[in-house]
Amino acid sequence: MSDALSSRRQHQLVLSGTGPRPESLDDFDVIIVEILSWLPVKSLLRFRCVCKAWRALISESYFIKKHLTRTEINPSFKLLVKEDLIFRSIEYQALLNCLSDDGTIPSRELDFPVMNLPPFEFKYIRIVGTCNGLICLLLEDELPSTTIMIWNPCTRDSQVLPQPPIIPQHLKFFGFGYDSTTDDYKVILGGWDSSSKFAVVFTLKTGSWRKLQSLTKYRVSGIGYLVNEALHWILHEPHERLTVYPSRILSLDLAEEKFHEIAFPYPPNLVDIHNLRARVGVFNNCLTLYIQTKYSRAGWEFKMWVMKEYGVKESWTEVVYIPSGILGEHYTCRTLISENGEVLISLDILGPLAIYNPKDNTFRILLDDNHVETYVETLVSPLIGSTIGASV
Repeated sequence: MSDALSSRRQHQLVLSGTGPRPESLDDFDVIIVEILSWLPVKSLLRFRCVCKAWRALISESYFIKKHLTRTEINPSFKLLVKEDLIFRSIEYQALLNCLSDDGTIPSRELDFPVMNLPPFEFKYIRIVGTCNGLICLLLEDELPSTTIMIWNPCTRDSQVLPQPPIIPQHLKFFGFGYDSTTDDYKVILGGWDSSSKFAVVFTLKTGSWRKLQSLTKYRVSGIGYLVNEALHWILHEPHERLTVYPSRILSLDLAEEKFHEIAFPYPPNLVDIHNLRARVGVFNNCLTLYIQTKYSRAGWEFKMWVMKEYGVKESWTEVVYIPSGILGEHYTCRTLISENGEVLISLDILGPLAIYNPKDNTFRILLDDNHVETYVETLVSPLIGSTIGASV
């Protein structure tokens, strides 16, 4: 094996928490690390108070990476629910329980660090993305500025990023994700004005913004969804009958920082594109495409496609079909939540959260208008220059 390949392999092992342990750990410490690495974050935060040695161990980057690997092996997803300026967390099991119970879903209000922000009023908070327990937020205010925050709701650590070199009125698309080749987290912002298209990237380790390649060919908007360490948006193209129409998926590889195109499962019908809508998302860690079409006055029908093998067009598989006339114009599947095939859906991006039953084509509202995303609880720190490691 070449020195370069050997070095890269060692780097991957260390990042995954499975590489050589720090020399400071003896055999007894290794046993403790092994046991603690399987515990939930809530317990580990309490155990930091046991003694200085445990506090140092749980804050060690090696341990946090190992714990993150355990989280990926046995994920326990939670729903992050935004209600205006309030964030709540819902346990996955609570959703399962509500299938047989018409009562309210228990939730826990999260300690959002508003008091640590600059002293001005925020009129809106947008969830840019979630990754490895970190939540990236875009905070909009009355001033001509764009405030980006990265927040770990479990450890309560947060970081407000420096102002990006972009005019807020021109901001059209954004995303957040992790690049394993550099062990770093990146925030992507982009947009266009009358004369140009542009994108910038912020890397947490450097604590600074820089420009990405030109976007001459592309015009996208909204949230980029993270799959396989790449962000994804729906790419719209101009057409003679309409301003634009959804044609394919645009991805941004966070390591290469280059854009690529991914084809739809089937070509859009250009004869009837005014009745075609498409969204991209994530379903069970797979790239997902939501396609809505309207062929009659009965309403919009819905198809959900999952790319089971990333980058392979032939692996697109239709997993959900909702006939026309069941729901409204805009809805997005979140996850299958029962063995009966019931689906958790959002009616529009900021609409109610509901459960759809494909057997009898019915749905039940669970939560009123909210923005909902999934996340996991980890010890990963959002602090600039320290992408991995809890604050002490």
